[in-house]
Amino acid sequence: MISIITVCYNSGKTIERTIQSVLNQHETSDVPIEHIFIDGKSQDDTLNIIENHRGEYRKAGIRLSVVSEKDAGIYDAMNKGIHLASGNIIGILNSDDWYDSKALLHIKKSFDENKDADIIMGAIYLHNGEQTIVKKARESMIITSRHFNHPAMFVRKECYQSVGDYDNTNLAGDFDWYLRALKRGKKVAFTKEILTHFYVGGISTKKSFRNAVKKVGYRYQVYRNNGYPRLYYFECAFQEMAKYCLIRE
Repeated sequence: MISIITVCYNSGKTIERTIQSVLNQHETSDVPIEHIFIDGKSQDDTLNIIENHRGEYRKAGIRLSVVSEKDAGIYDAMNKGIHLASGNIIGILNSDDWYDSKALLHIKKSFDENKDADIIMGAIYLHNGEQTIVKKARESMIITSRHFNHPAMFVRKECYQSVGDYDNTNLAGDFDWYLRALKRGKKVAFTKEILTHFYVGGISTKKSFRNAVKKVGYRYQVYRNNGYPRLYYFECAFQEMAKYCLIRE
């Protein structure tokens, strides 16, 4: 089973597309699917939209779980979903992102072909208004988030159990988890397939020069915590400034 975790809060404007992208996966993939929503006590129609699709989930044979309660942040909510997941493979899909039509089919094939892989990571479409960019994930000599695509990362459950939870105190908690996994010798396989459509403009990409500078510090802290040299500060600065220039209000 593949468990998909969607963290949401007041996501009524975007979550319909996210839901439909998961419902459509059963048409191309024969693997059982579970969709877990971790909601932060939304005050809009997010929960109603999810519940209105319960019959479609049942018809598609996709297990649906919904938890709505206060959380301590986005990574705390992700951790809750991971702990609840029944699948042996886990993916995290944000509530303003959506899967490509054959994403889970590609993931199933990738894990079948890479039986010793703990993590499979694919490419994503970055959508920024009228602009769309393909961001590929790949192995490189320099470990950089430029080649890291969390929205297209699928992880064996036992790998999450081994590496531990996401750090909820750092905005770069997803990349920190990845570096911890690499440090523990977890094996990563990459696919060129585009798995996920990522909307530029969410909490992780909010445009503000001050926010970009803060994120340089968070990302640099992640590198240092995982034993990387101080020279990685320049990598962090380059990455965040490039993202700052890409995002348009």
